[in-house]
Order: sequence, then C-alpha cells, then structure tokens
Amino acid sequence: MIVYNELIAITAGAGLLGFAKFLGDLIRKERIESEGWAGFFGVTGLLLFVLGVHTTVTWPYGGNGFEYANIAFGQPAAGFGALLLLAAIYLWRHRALYAGEVEAANTKTLQALKPAGIFVGVLGLGMAVIAISFVRYQLGAAPPEEPISGRFGHLPILEALFLGGLWGVVALGALLFAIALWTGRPQLLRWAVWAWVIGGVVFTLFGALNFYTHLGMYYNIAHGTMIKW
Repeated sequence: MIVYNELIAITAGAGLLGFAKFLGDLIRKERIESEGWAGFFGVTGLLLFVLGVHTTVTWPYGGNGFEYANIAFGQPAAGFGALLLLAAIYLWRHRALYAGEVEAANTKTLQALKPAGIFVGVLGLGMAVIAISFVRYQLGAAPPEEPISGRFGHLPILEALFLGGLWGVVALGALLFAIALWTGRPQLLRWAVWAWVIGGVVFTLFGALNFYTHLGMYYNIAHGTMIKW
C-alpha cells in the first residue's frame, strides 16, 4: 500500500499556519507581501490539490479497513489545495494593489475573500462530520507493526479522539471564518486564526511523526521485526 498522508499532513499544517498568519496580518492592517504569499500558497496549494485529487479518485489506502483514509485525507486536502491556489492567483494578479495604501488593500482583500468563504464554510462542515465519524466509528487505530502509535492500537478510541479533535479544530476555524465574513462579525476572524494556528501546529507535528512511524512500520513488515519505539 503506497500512501503519502505524511506529505499531505505537513503541507496542510504549513498551509493552515501560513493562512492564519496572512489573515492575522490583514486583521492587524499590516502590509501584505503579495508576491511572497502568492508563491507560498501556490506551492502548498498545488501539492495538496494534486495529492488530494489523486487520493480521492484512486483510493490508494486500500484493504485492512483503511479505506476511510481516502475520504478523510484526500477530499479535504483537494478542497483546501484548491482554495490556496485561488489565493495564490488572486495575490499574484493584484500585486499592484498591495504596493499601495495598506488599509485600502487589506479591506479590499477581506471583501474579496467573502465569496470563497462559502466554500470554506462548507468544507468546514464536511470536516466537522468527518471529525464526528472518527469518534463514532473509532477510526484511525494504528496497526501493531507501527512504532509508537501501534502500541495503543488496542485502544482505538485514543487515536479516534485525537484525529476527531484535530479535524474538529480546523473545521471550527473554517466555520468561524465563513460566519465572520457573511454576518459582518470580523471579531470572529481572530478566533478562526487561533483555531488554524492550533490545527496547523498539530497537523505539522502529526505529519512529521508519521514519517518516523510509517518508515518503522514498513521496516517491521519487511524484516519481520516488532520495533515499538
């Protein structure tokens, strides 16, 4: 089974942290370096979109009850990647705007984000349902061959709560973002920023740890060992 949720996770984490910083700069009325952010959103968005779409349509996580990962990882990644690509295109095309007066540029950007906020909110709703599903069906338990997390595979509720909480925090940020833009409550954007900072940090650490645990899992399978740490 060839998987790449490690790269999806760390890229999603980077994307969440980057957009949280970008949104925070808008709220604080700081100057936006549009070309730099366009490049950042372009790279993270392209990776997430390509890997997310490939996961969604080919289902590389096959067999042994891991099929759910194609939905939980692939589809949100594709949607988030598309949104980041949209941000990259907008920032690149409107470079002249950000070279001008800061407050006017930032106000215009928040207004431009409003239509995309619909999809952000809908994607957040989907992630909220995935979060509930993780816990309801106790999904995500690692196989015994996987170091560290495999030691807790006999307690599937632990990883289910972790994954459900992680997806739930990101979903909360997305819903707050949409509500803030469409109800005229910009104060909610600060809470969306914090939700995405928390989600971004955890996704990044989760993805980085998966490089270690998944390499260890494949080593254990190939060599018939049971390295647990």
